[in-house]
Amino acid sequence: MKRHEEDEIQVLGQAGGGRKRGGGRRFLGYLLPALVVALLITGWFLLRKTAVSPQENDAFPLESDLAFLEDGQQPAAGVTKEVRISVVDDTVNDVPMQVFVIEGAKARLCIGRPAAQDTTVLMALPAADVRKDNLGIVGDFVLDGRRYGNGKRKEGYGALLEGKLFLGVSASDTVMNYCASRQGSFFRQYALVADGKIWPNRLKGKSLRRAVARKADDARVYVVVSRQRESLYDFSEALADYGMHDALYLPGGDAYAFCKVDGDTLFLGVSQEHVYPNTNYLVFGK
Repeated sequence: MKRHEEDEIQVLGQAGGGRKRGGGRRFLGYLLPALVVALLITGWFLLRKTAVSPQENDAFPLESDLAFLEDGQQPAAGVTKEVRISVVDDTVNDVPMQVFVIEGAKARLCIGRPAAQDTTVLMALPAADVRKDNLGIVGDFVLDGRRYGNGKRKEGYGALLEGKLFLGVSASDTVMNYCASRQGSFFRQYALVADGKIWPNRLKGKSLRRAVARKADDARVYVVVSRQRESLYDFSEALADYGMHDALYLPGGDAYAFCKVDGDTLFLGVSQEHVYPNTNYLVFGK
């Protein structure tokens, strides 16, 4: 044991006889593999650090979520130059619904309640939730390029660029950063339908439900409101069976919202109880 300890000390000290050289070879045998591993790890971190960020490049070849944003194209079907909202009553799977069909309108987010008297606003509904304790916006939230909230518990999102609304599901920051860098807007909510399939949610209980939705190959936007209390699963299933390709939950119940149809203003909710300073709205208008 004593000789082993002396040999180790000699390796770290001055060069000498055969025993010292043998210790040096063993030390180099340990050191070289460690250096190789360290270099590999360092190279891996450098590659990650130098990867292109959403703000640095518009191509994003590895981000399929952005394909629909980059080309800026909406599906051709249902395109109209006229700005209008029509409403249809329907029932799917014993779920009675009001379906608002929005054509030609521009979409935007705003913080603060829009005025029903504003002739440029055709429909306004609460978008992202607001906490009751600190009145902060729940989840990632960007308004005209400025970030107001963060969090990814809700994976569904609405992305707004140049008056167009895109719906998707992703916990990544990529789409949000893309919108922010172009002075767009972004908010998170529960996904209900994604790619035509029901998105799993753990929310229990029944309530009046609202959703904003899109159909495949259709430029129109749909806002769907249940006419009776429904579980989130039954509501999601009804949306999927109705033909919605993507659907995003919107705060429902009796939360304040309004819509203008054929010159008449319809109030979808009248309660002001949950209108906080950071209450935000998804707005469709001229």
